[in-house]
Amino acid sequence: MPNDFHTIAVVSKLFSNNFVHEILHGIEPHLFKGPYEVNYYPTTGRTDFESDILKTILLERRADAMISISVPMEIDLLESYKNAGIPVVFIEETVEGGHTVKVDNVKGSYMAVEHLIKQGRKKIGIISGEFLDKRTNANVVERLIGYRKAMEDYELEFDQKMVKHVAYYEFDEGNQKAKEFMAEYKDLDALFCAAGDLVAMGAIEAIHQAGLVVPKDIAVVGYDDINVSEFTKPALTTVKQPLAKLGSEAFELAVRCINGQIGRDESRLIILDPKFIIRQSA
Repeated sequence: MPNDFHTIAVVSKLFSNNFVHEILHGIEPHLFKGPYEVNYYPTTGRTDFESDILKTILLERRADAMISISVPMEIDLLESYKNAGIPVVFIEETVEGGHTVKVDNVKGSYMAVEHLIKQGRKKIGIISGEFLDKRTNANVVERLIGYRKAMEDYELEFDQKMVKHVAYYEFDEGNQKAKEFMAEYKDLDALFCAAGDLVAMGAIEAIHQAGLVVPKDIAVVGYDDINVSEFTKPALTTVKQPLAKLGSEAFELAVRCINGQIGRDESRLIILDPKFIIRQSA
């Protein structure tokens, strides 16, 4: 390790959700191993604020490297970071010319929907993240691809109306979207909550409130396998992302860039495998 003290900026829309917490758990142990500190920059998901923060970190030289958690960046701004000698490592995003650490979202989504289909489920709704044109997170697109591919491979019709979107990946959103699905589709028999486990937990609560039983009437699958997923009632079947490993790999990649082990014009892509966790909800 070098003797110089280095600062790594970590940028995320929100630091309060479990997805980001788990990633940070993978970053924090590295702080005890060398002369590094981490500064956290929440963007709250506002486009203008997000852009201002990214530019401020660059112009005020607040970091020797940056880790971006699900925050996209324009290619010209990334080029400015590279020219300034500040490497950027994206978690879950893929930006041309940048470094990326991500999970195979297509594979994870496919496994979830395939499991539901093999259980005999035919009317499978998906609760996804938002589509925001150029700013849509890559994982939103990839999980929808996996959902659609599984449906088509098993000769089930893909219906765009069976896709609902949430903005903040929260419990209440999952609760509301599940109610909408149940009101619109009396034959609904499964929900794939690609927007995360908290959304799935909200959906389960809505199903119970409607007097139905999970998974007898409607099966529910989540995404992420956050640390409380196994304690829901019923315990949540979900796609496990190695979130701590995402953080650890991103930090190590940033350090290698700082140390000159990876050239400024190089770009690295690290793809981790998800794991399907079967519990009681599906």
